[in-house]
Amino acid sequence: MIRRTIPVALALMAVLAARAFPQVGVNGIDWQVSRNAGKQRLPFEKVEKLKLSEDGKFTDRLRALVTLHNSSANPAEGLVMRYALTLRLLKDGEPLDKAFWCVPFFVEEVRVSRIAPDAEMQARVIRFELQNQLARLRDSGFSPVAIKLQVMLGPRRGDSPSAIMNESVLDIVRS
Repeated sequence: MIRRTIPVALALMAVLAARAFPQVGVNGIDWQVSRNAGKQRLPFEKVEKLKLSEDGKFTDRLRALVTLHNSSANPAEGLVMRYALTLRLLKDGEPLDKAFWCVPFFVEEVRVSRIAPDAEMQARVIRFELQNQLARLRDSGFSPVAIKLQVMLGPRRGDSPSAIMNESVLDIVRS
């Protein structure tokens, strides 16, 4: 009798433990830009491509909105969202199919204090250090053709790896 109740009790504890841990997933990433209009900045708007000036400068303000969803019946608290930025570079004079992804040039964390049960929220990624990276590339013989944002929530017990990671690529064009 005891031999049968131990596996049943363990299975029941595993089911209850899985319910106790909230599953928060990264549902999507949207890129937004606030453009300069003289001395004023326009409101942020969604963009599909990032536009650099002919000299390779970017004067607008860039941000990414990462949509997080808590599918649990419990609130999720104390989340850490890590992100990395990578540029896709192209050697001057080469065709686009020769472009390559370099190593990440910026890694940062954003803390999310709380997500309500069965709710979505957007975490803002505002630090990119893109200006510094573009300045380093000037006169190097390489040009950026895309930027990639990779996001991962700090893993917790019961998380599905595919739910806590996401990435988004934004093409870069010269205006």
